[in-house]
Amino acid sequence: MEKGAYYRPKQSSLGLGVLPVYQDEQLNYLTRKLDGYLTGTYIYNKMSLTEQVSSVITIAAPQPVRPFRFKKLSVECVKSYADTPDDENTLYLLRLLDAIKDLKYIPGTTPQQAYDRIFALHISQLSPVNLEKIVSLAINYPPRVRKILSDMLKKDNRFDLSKQLVNTICPTTRFDLPYKTI
Repeated sequence: MEKGAYYRPKQSSLGLGVLPVYQDEQLNYLTRKLDGYLTGTYIYNKMSLTEQVSSVITIAAPQPVRPFRFKKLSVECVKSYADTPDDENTLYLLRLLDAIKDLKYIPGTTPQQAYDRIFALHISQLSPVNLEKIVSLAINYPPRVRKILSDMLKKDNRFDLSKQLVNTICPTTRFDLPYKTI
């Protein structure tokens, strides 16, 4: 016999019992049911923005619901600013925009460190096509997100895309941004 986790299904009156649902399967089920996608600290950890491991799973959904428990998972919902993505690339870009939106609230890091990591690990690595796509997706996000993304694009010498985002922000809007651009 090999080492590993084994499960022997219990016999019920209807036949074999159901096999256990593992965390990834549970998360896929929840995101399909809520018509959303995973975001929050769980994803920021996978994106190397924090080393903290979240005990709460966050799902961005068009119609958020109250926090609830599903099996052993604590789930909270936040508002999604875009439709549920149909491909992995769009999903990645939406998660980047969510990370920018939550810049102040990423645990285990300062807003400046989070800004620098998002830029260095993700934004600066995007292809020109993906940069244009993230700008088009950012239009639906709050003005603060558009401003931060435009600062990152300026830092990456993409002044055309930065100007495109700045034009969507009311000129009298003032921001108290938690980072310094140098």
